[in-house]
Amino acid sequence: MLTLLAPLVVALLVPFWLLVTHLMTDPAARAVLTARPLVGLQLGLGLLVLLWIFGWPLAHLARNAIARRRIKIDGSHVRSSESRSFGRRGWTEPLSAYAGVTHRVRTTHSGVRHELVLVHRRPSRSVILLSSQHISTETVEAAARLLALAEIPSREAASFAPLHGFFHLAEPKPQLATA
Repeated sequence: MLTLLAPLVVALLVPFWLLVTHLMTDPAARAVLTARPLVGLQLGLGLLVLLWIFGWPLAHLARNAIARRRIKIDGSHVRSSESRSFGRRGWTEPLSAYAGVTHRVRTTHSGVRHELVLVHRRPSRSVILLSSQHISTETVEAAARLLALAEIPSREAASFAPLHGFFHLAEPKPQLATA
């Protein structure tokens, strides 16, 4: 997205750059601008709107491209440290605060992506443990055993209401026998 948006912003700013260079070199153009200051105001507002529409997302994408996040899971805690262009921040959460492990399937423009997720009641603290084209049930069960957490069906993990109500940790659900 960054590689598409940056050339677009440059292409849209070229007419403004040409106008500014023309105003700097041509006294007649400056005289027209001083005779009609409303034209200058409209051009300035147009430039601001253009920068707001395209520049803000471009800056956001660039900032996220520079950011680095490290997640460390030890026997009892999950630690996250994130370094951005203007500093560092992080958090530590006990592993017992996590509800469990879930296998989530996402579809994107690139295709289907399977994720093994360590689920927390606050979605910002959930951690993707594995992302692959396919994740077996044995892998999900092994991760749940390794972390000593419940395996949560993905429909239940998606329905957590993190901002209201009492939060109950998920318990493994018994599978219905097939007839």
